[in-house]
Amino acid sequence: MSLRVETVKRWQVELNPAQDWLQYEVGVDGCYVVRIQCGLCNKHKAKIKDLRNFSPAFVNGIEGASLKKDNVKKHFQSEMHQKAAALEKLSGNVPNLPSALAQSIEEEHLTRLFDIAYTVAKLELPLAKFSQIAKLEVRHGVDLGQMSLTEQKCKEFLEYIGRSTKVELIRAIQESPYFSVLVDGSAETGATEKGMIYVLYVDHTGLPCVRFFGFREVEHVHADCLKRTVLNAFLEEGIDIERKLVGYLADSVTVKAGVASLLQNEMPYLIHMNCISHRLELAIKEMFQGTSFDDVTEMFLLLARLYRTCPGRMPELKSLSQIMQEGEIKSHQAEGTRWVQHKQGATKALLQAYPAVVCNLANMLTQTVLPKEKSIFQEYLQTLRSLKFILHLLFMSEMLEPLAKLSRSLQNSNVDLLDTAALLQKFYVTLGRMNNGILRGALSEVLKHTEKDPQSVFFGGTRLQADLEEARAFKEKLPSYVAAVSDCILQRFGSLHHMEPIQCLKILEVDLWPEAQEDLEDYGTSELQIFTGHFEKLLSLNHVDRTKLPEEWLQFKQFRKENLSQVSSQQLWQNLLTSQQSRFPNLYHAIYILHCFPVSSVVLEWGFSAVTRLKANGRGKMSINILEYLTRISVEGPEPDMFDPGPAVSLYCFEQMGFITEPGFKRTPQYAFSDEEPESPNKRQEVCFFEDQYSSDD
Repeated sequence: MSLRVETVKRWQVELNPAQDWLQYEVGVDGCYVVRIQCGLCNKHKAKIKDLRNFSPAFVNGIEGASLKKDNVKKHFQSEMHQKAAALEKLSGNVPNLPSALAQSIEEEHLTRLFDIAYTVAKLELPLAKFSQIAKLEVRHGVDLGQMSLTEQKCKEFLEYIGRSTKVELIRAIQESPYFSVLVDGSAETGATEKGMIYVLYVDHTGLPCVRFFGFREVEHVHADCLKRTVLNAFLEEGIDIERKLVGYLADSVTVKAGVASLLQNEMPYLIHMNCISHRLELAIKEMFQGTSFDDVTEMFLLLARLYRTCPGRMPELKSLSQIMQEGEIKSHQAEGTRWVQHKQGATKALLQAYPAVVCNLANMLTQTVLPKEKSIFQEYLQTLRSLKFILHLLFMSEMLEPLAKLSRSLQNSNVDLLDTAALLQKFYVTLGRMNNGILRGALSEVLKHTEKDPQSVFFGGTRLQADLEEARAFKEKLPSYVAAVSDCILQRFGSLHHMEPIQCLKILEVDLWPEAQEDLEDYGTSELQIFTGHFEKLLSLNHVDRTKLPEEWLQFKQFRKENLSQVSSQQLWQNLLTSQQSRFPNLYHAIYILHCFPVSSVVLEWGFSAVTRLKANGRGKMSINILEYLTRISVEGPEPDMFDPGPAVSLYCFEQMGFITEPGFKRTPQYAFSDEEPESPNKRQEVCFFEDQYSSDD
């Protein structure tokens, strides 16, 4: 990157011409800058190094691709630089600094105001509510100082809250040896495409963590532009993505744009996957379209519309259900973004309420005098009493029940990919059983009764209009139904459970480890060899000695057997990733990489859902930065009673008021004044076990 001396001088003038703080080193040609350093931060590094958001980048100097104005500007606005600037003012005996008492009082005012602003954002209230709530506090005798209580001021406070939390996130990613990227794009017509970026890394507790990184505006939705947008988002923050990136997960738009392929040209080891949760939803939805199952899904919608548009009919249905002891009946949603769960819920509800629904429709048929209603009710009853409908309903139920369980498990922010592959394998076994004509449950019983006596086939106490030819036709079509299910799943998932990198996850499942010493010594060795071959370049970039991995793997299995044999898989890997890095320095990298495999993008859905709500709450047009801060608070921020405004207030005081705040006392959460014992917000840290807790010497 060519950076002229005149350009760097212009940056300093634009940012702060009053201080000579930006130092640079010129190359041998005397025209281009090769290194930039912050003179103030370097001078006061002894006093600012203990800051929570301290970064040594501008203390030691930045070079190469990091020589960008955005990086210099971000450093100038950072907490550490502002504190260094404040220390420089103090060392120069600048007059008219506020007294210690005045500073303390102003800090209290700001803490209260930041609390109010955060609460408004966390509860997703319109920002105009800040002024109303603040004025109400003043009316109740709360001292908020002389600062203006406007919506614009609220945005300013939220900006400092957002910046302070973003700095903490950037530092966490910089300290993580590896991470994966999850990307999605907005679908707003007539607006600039906004890319939402999340990162998946292992946090300080040794557990995978998915965090909202931010928004980026995309000029054009094509591969090169999208790739450049993603890479620049991290390079601007001084994050070396080439040595850290493990996986890339994106929505259908960015997948079609070919971003992953371009990234894999430079990083052939990159794990690229579509969201498994979306794959499943699309596969099952396509599976039933254009078949006899359309009659079943149409009946779901017709019944839902019948009872929802005429609320008076619902109490009668519930009363019939209670009389017939069919359990509680309630209107069930049959449409929505989670197709599998909605259809499985509707199927289950109809099967449970079937006798009551048929009885209720028969009653309405006899009571109504309207010809149109009679025709509708007769059509509904004819469909519900048909053997064809019942057989397809039962088949759909048998298919959707295991798939709905899989769908629910895939909607967590952290998904067990090995478990997902195992569930898919079991589902393929189920399909094989049905393909061979081996049926179970109610579906098998109805077919048997039909073959025995078609005139006396009952289901849920209702005589069905059965025909032996219909039963035979269903059994003949059953292999084609099973094949359609299998094809749809395979088309979306491919050979997921056979992918070599996925198979490497086998070593993480401790419950599968053999007990016998001889078998344990060989266990996972072939998977580790596959892993080493796939990630050879990434491991080399991070100076991992691949030749020592087999030895460390064998030592770790023995270490686990002697010291940690009673702990779970999660606790075992937490132990390695938090306290055993020095003992197993090369294996540490392998296990860390395996924990960074991206699987599900449901967090992106949560993020865009939050954005939709934020825009709908009367906030008007917001800058992309404010939208990012509000989204981060909404999806990741702690509850208002747990929020600590200290870092944001400190940053505000540095930049706006020119003084350094002292560390304050930790606030007491609201639940401390109640009799209820809350669940620990850091409960997952409590499951982190260390060697001295499970030592064999005790």
